[in-house]
Amino acid sequence: MQGPGATGATSTAPLPRSFGPYTLFDTIGRGGMAEIYLARARTELGATRLVVLKQILPELAGNPSFSELLISEAKLAARLTHANVVQVTDLGRHEGQLFIAMEYVEGFDLSELLRRCSRGKIPLPVEFALLIAVETLRALDYAHRRAGDDGAPLGLVHRDVSPSNVLVSFEGEIKLCDFGIAHANDAVAGDAQPVIQGKAGYMSPEHARGAPLDARSDVFAAGIVLWELLAGRRYYRATEGKTLLDLAREAPAQPLPPSGLPREEELRQLLARALAPEREARTPSAQDLLRALEVYCADAGLVASPLRLGAWMREHFAAETLERRRSRERALRALDAGPPVVLTPIAPSVEPASAEPPAVVPAVSVPPGPAPRATAGPGPLGIAAAVVALLLLAALIAYRQG
Repeated sequence: MQGPGATGATSTAPLPRSFGPYTLFDTIGRGGMAEIYLARARTELGATRLVVLKQILPELAGNPSFSELLISEAKLAARLTHANVVQVTDLGRHEGQLFIAMEYVEGFDLSELLRRCSRGKIPLPVEFALLIAVETLRALDYAHRRAGDDGAPLGLVHRDVSPSNVLVSFEGEIKLCDFGIAHANDAVAGDAQPVIQGKAGYMSPEHARGAPLDARSDVFAAGIVLWELLAGRRYYRATEGKTLLDLAREAPAQPLPPSGLPREEELRQLLARALAPEREARTPSAQDLLRALEVYCADAGLVASPLRLGAWMREHFAAETLERRRSRERALRALDAGPPVVLTPIAPSVEPASAEPPAVVPAVSVPPGPAPRATAGPGPLGIAAAVVALLLLAALIAYRQG
């Protein structure tokens, strides 16, 4: 379903192209909600910055209920300003297309990072896995506690805490993105059939059942991400007759497999509380889980810093980083230079077929001999000198006769 003024899917349109105040010059991907581009924003005074721009798919943007809900939540997300949260910088419509612009983070999402580690047989050090979980919990704690201008909590729930929404930069930053599609409690209040969003493999049981959510749903999802980072495999595995959504509804307990980590039983209990199927038995907040995990990291001697994580990222992925940067810089230079000038050669004139052929001039044979010396006639200076000489001669003759 397309809304009025929607231009349809844009994935086939050539790049680079202008889109309002943005220039889209690279495709990042396409999800179930939007087409995602790397874009450059330019101000009236010429200042520029890179952003990620999500063009909402026309069939969704044309749905008034979806648009109203997304706009409401994106406005709330734009209030979030934190080192571990991807900043929403713009929200609007251009030529009928709804879009969200957000901070660009140069790096990989956690899902892609794990794939590259697996492909390159590069183990992710456990202290970095714990750091990623800690920083993700910092983002959730901040968002869950964020209050509005009136001092009342905004009630933000991310609803889609999963590896694809956890970004790891080449500087070692960890940022949680896509709060723009989260749902505040008041946004779904009174809705008898709330839309179940997010990825089934990371849903809390209440999320999978379609029940109203609070911050504890995000705690459960963050617990799954941490469990998978430590176990090295997926928390839920679909089987014959059981889909991921079925498993998410049932939330069968899965203890952390033994791995020889320091104080492993303490870590196992920490995860069991975060992954409790019943909300009342679950770790009550992201802040509580964050504190427990920080205590474990300190006691186990597994504390890492973003600085060390960034150095590790550059060590193993420097070549790709450099190539990505060079490619981006080439694209930006091409944009600044403008479209190339195409020169069309002028075809030589052709005499009409009816015209008589030109007369043939016979070649003149010149016998060999010394080349003639070139003689130049008197120039203006030579004539002037001759005149002066004649005047002097006349004056001398007159002097002698006198």
